[in-house]
Amino acid sequence: MRMKNSLPGALRAGIALLAVALASPGHSQQTPVPPLAGAANAPEIRAQIRARQHTTLSAEMAGKIVELPLRDGEIFKKGDRLVGFDCGAQRARQEQAAAAVQAASRKREVSTKLNQLNSISQLEVATAESAEAQARAELALAGVLVQRCVINAPYDGRVADVQVQRYAFAAEGAPLLSLYDNSQYDIEMIVPSSWLSWLKPGISFRVRIEETGGDHAAEITRLSGAVDPVSQSVRVYGRIKGPIENLRPGMSGSALLSPGQTP
Repeated sequence: MRMKNSLPGALRAGIALLAVALASPGHSQQTPVPPLAGAANAPEIRAQIRARQHTTLSAEMAGKIVELPLRDGEIFKKGDRLVGFDCGAQRARQEQAAAAVQAASRKREVSTKLNQLNSISQLEVATAESAEAQARAELALAGVLVQRCVINAPYDGRVADVQVQRYAFAAEGAPLLSLYDNSQYDIEMIVPSSWLSWLKPGISFRVRIEETGGDHAAEITRLSGAVDPVSQSVRVYGRIKGPIENLRPGMSGSALLSPGQTP
């Protein structure tokens, strides 16, 4: 007597179709990213984009912020006004110091004329000259305080972070804006220190940036001055040879380096 198959026909057909689908060459988890073009056995090294010039501007005085024209991500030119403080008190002190210089200058002129007539002592002349010099120094200090009311851009660049709001009161030394020079970036890599036997400035390599998916030609610009004794590694810096408008500091990717590559 033959045993009847306990599985219904529809279920057996479904299992068969699933097995065929799993065995099909087209079934895959994810399409792999193609490797960088270059030497077949060359290792890929992690690389990160860093701004060569970057800084966080801080308040040189305590005061209320009345000008804050730029927002995160916006571009500026060297000399553009980035931050402006309420400077009424500082300008009033500057005017007061300027008036004091005028008065001291006139007194010194009178003392000089009286000295020519032998109607005043040398000590009184010297005192008048000293008072004028002190008044001019006070005026110069007042001018410095007025200059601190405005912060101008030190170079062409882009705003990376805005840490204050307009009309807020900022304490002296408080961070205001983070910015960087967007005209030049460094590629930073960590490689085995044994590579120092062949690695040197001028060597060309390729780098792929993950965020953009683009490949870029690059070259080594400098090597770190010290080797990490624990990991036996060394930092290496390079630059991208070509357009960098779509890049940002903090982007990362893979660099392809090999001894066979030449400057």
